[in-house]
Amino acid sequence: MTLDTTDSFNPAKRPTKILIIFTALHFVFFFASLVAIPVLAPGSRIPNPFGNDAEVRMFFLTASSAVRVSDFLQLASALCLAALSALLSDALSASNRRSSPSWLTLGGGLGAATMLSLSALFSWAIVAPGGVDLGPALHAFQFIPFLLGGPAWAGFFAIFLAGICMGARGALPRWLIGTGLFLACISALATPVLLTIVFSPCLPIARFLGFVWLIVISIYLARRPVTA
Repeated sequence: MTLDTTDSFNPAKRPTKILIIFTALHFVFFFASLVAIPVLAPGSRIPNPFGNDAEVRMFFLTASSAVRVSDFLQLASALCLAALSALLSDALSASNRRSSPSWLTLGGGLGAATMLSLSALFSWAIVAPGGVDLGPALHAFQFIPFLLGGPAWAGFFAIFLAGICMGARGALPRWLIGTGLFLACISALATPVLLTIVFSPCLPIARFLGFVWLIVISIYLARRPVTA
């Protein structure tokens, strides 16, 4: 009786349904951060960081309150990603004796969450209450949250996905592993945005298809609990 009770608290034998919760919240909060701006500031649209100065300044001056709400939701999304990274790393280490994939998962996920958090915080600082109009310098400052939440996030997210795929061999079907590795490559290809905007389409592809992939594997792992 005592042995059964102890085993029920073994992380390797517990259902991983909590993964679905954090994965879903990660997506919901991030999606809400995008919707918040057009809802709270009708007519406003997040400007292209490579666009003209006038458009960038107009957006930040007229939609500052909406941007702050969006940044809060993005920070919440990043915190959910950090928790998800720890849970997935723990699940992989429990099911796989090789520790490298679990460390890649944890390091990549925490790195991506950190970049997303810093992106939100820097964006909030730009539109902080009582802030001054930075004039033409505002355009340069806008690149900071873009670079943190764009190519920097993408690089760590690629490591995160690759770690999951390597650690989940045998626990996930091959088509899911293959899809994850493909998305890891797409995410890695988003980092050369620092050199040319030709690679910019890789960012939304990696981000939103990555959301879908994480939700699918979370559901799959929840339905097929990892066993020691």
